[in-house]
Amino acid sequence: MGVIQRFYRWLSRSLANQLLFTYLLVLTIALAKVSFWALFLIKTESINDLRNALEVEAVNLGLEIDNDLALDSEAAKKRIKAAADRHADKLGLEITVVDNDGHVLADSGAKVHPEGENISNQPEINDALAGVAAIYTRSSPQTRSDWLFVAYPVRAAGETAGVIRVGVPLTELNQRLHKDLIIFLELIFATACVTVLISLWLARKVTRPIRDMSAAAKQIAKSGDISEFVPVQRRDEIGELGLSFNQMIGRLREQERLRQEFIANASHELKTPTMAIGSVVEALQAGAAKDPELRAEFLSSLEKLVERQYSLIGDLLDITRLDGGLETAWEEEVGVAQVISDAVEQIRPQAEKKQVNLSNLALADGLKVPGNGSQLQRALVNLLTNAVNYTPAEGNVTVSTFVQDPEQVEIKIQDTGPGIDPADLPHIFDRFYRADKARTRVGGGTGLGLAITREIVARHHGTVEVESSSGKGSTFTVRLPVKVEPMRT
Repeated sequence: MGVIQRFYRWLSRSLANQLLFTYLLVLTIALAKVSFWALFLIKTESINDLRNALEVEAVNLGLEIDNDLALDSEAAKKRIKAAADRHADKLGLEITVVDNDGHVLADSGAKVHPEGENISNQPEINDALAGVAAIYTRSSPQTRSDWLFVAYPVRAAGETAGVIRVGVPLTELNQRLHKDLIIFLELIFATACVTVLISLWLARKVTRPIRDMSAAAKQIAKSGDISEFVPVQRRDEIGELGLSFNQMIGRLREQERLRQEFIANASHELKTPTMAIGSVVEALQAGAAKDPELRAEFLSSLEKLVERQYSLIGDLLDITRLDGGLETAWEEEVGVAQVISDAVEQIRPQAEKKQVNLSNLALADGLKVPGNGSQLQRALVNLLTNAVNYTPAEGNVTVSTFVQDPEQVEIKIQDTGPGIDPADLPHIFDRFYRADKARTRVGGGTGLGLAITREIVARHHGTVEVESSSGKGSTFTVRLPVKVEPMRT
């Protein structure tokens, strides 16, 4: 316990020590895993190469002696033995040829099986006599080494006439793998030493200004005076950290709460389609890809899931930009009639596909609002998309405008859908809220469309409201300030 306690005390003494230990631990584990995985791959590939070579040699020898195996004569046995010895000497292999009862007809290599011995109890011989090509790796008690055996059945007149077993010792392969392991370990040790030196330098360089900021922050916490700022003398990421600390100290708690809430909701929304994509991929890997109909069905489903994920990510990025005020062009002169027309035409194919009557009754010629045309169109497209999605076939979606106040225009989008439950009305503009609980996250919208619409309309100094009741459709009303032209004198 003394050693562990001293190590823990050293580790907790400073961030530099923690960074050093973390770098070293992560790098060592990563290199060790890569090294052992590389050794595994090398061994696997080497075994496969040996197996393929042994299979080819067994097939070639089988083609040479298949007729002699069908003959029960001394001359045939001599030819079989000569052929086996020739192939074995040429490639340095052990070749054993047995008849259809498992008796040895010829044995080369280690010479461990006398002629006439029955070795049908050996697993590879037994499998091959049954007509199945067999591959086994096992230790040989006679040679005290590991061997790779390939047993190949030789067929004549539709029956197994004998078996050719080709074997090779794995001693050389094991020695090569042992050398590779030593080289990998040396590389890991050398890399760890270099990492220690680099980590010490980097940790000290990174933690010095952090310690300065920590001291300043402790002084602020001690005095309770938040008018003091952290001194920033750097222009890199550490300097940016100091600036961010100075800028956010008054709002940190509230911003952290909002961030955590947003991340939790976004993670939940992203999880469902991601899991669905994984399920489709697993089904394809499990064999559905072999069935053309199932493959087409699963690929179509996968395409929809990817589109859903793309749409969700796009909405998340859009609402993040709106929250951060990243869109700067909000003072254009936007023609209301043109924006409405563009939004309607964008949604029209979707409405026609669903057999929903989409009508544009807007009379807004000459009306202009200050703002961003593409963003305002996005807001109207969101409202129209919802209206079309929730309106049954042969239903109606109507867009109209009203100017009851010379300084304000009303854009109304009315549908003949099922309406919205009164309990849901106060929440439909909330982020990730869904009025229709029956629609899944994968099949329905992202839950951000109306929230994005509200943010866009708010940036235009307008409002968006909804009137609805179950079974009587819904009417969304967007009110925007009209740009008033100065009077000519």
